[in-house]
Amino acid sequence: MEVAVIATAAAILGSAYYTKTNADRQEKTIKQSNEATTRASILQRKQADLALAEQRRKNKNLLAQQQATYKARLGSNGLSGRSGSNQTYLNAMQKEHDMEDKYLLNQAKISSDALLNSLGHTGNTNLLKLSSIKSENQANTYATLGNLVGGVGRTMIK
Repeated sequence: MEVAVIATAAAILGSAYYTKTNADRQEKTIKQSNEATTRASILQRKQADLALAEQRRKNKNLLAQQQATYKARLGSNGLSGRSGSNQTYLNAMQKEHDMEDKYLLNQAKISSDALLNSLGHTGNTNLLKLSSIKSENQANTYATLGNLVGGVGRTMIK
């Protein structure tokens, strides 16, 4: 009879150990997933910032090139770009550049917000999964204790 009690207890405890180990493994995987997602989002953000800076630099250089070309054309005709319609044209070039720059900044902000939203969603989903695993683990612990007490009691009665 003692062998049956010990065998029952060992089986129940073995099952509990396996359940706990599996839950711990799942928690570790979810935490690693959170960390990887955070690292990936940081890299994406840096990449986006670098791409934005490069595009802004190119646009600024293009503006300077266009303005210099226009001023050179004016100079070859003996005109100045400092007054009248010529200055208006140069100002329009600058205004167009400023609008493009503002557009790029707005697009970058939208992209950044979407990235943060995605990161928050992933974090919340993983938090929900962790909470679920912890609840299941607690329920399994109580069930194991109940099975252990019930199983040992039944075995002793036989």
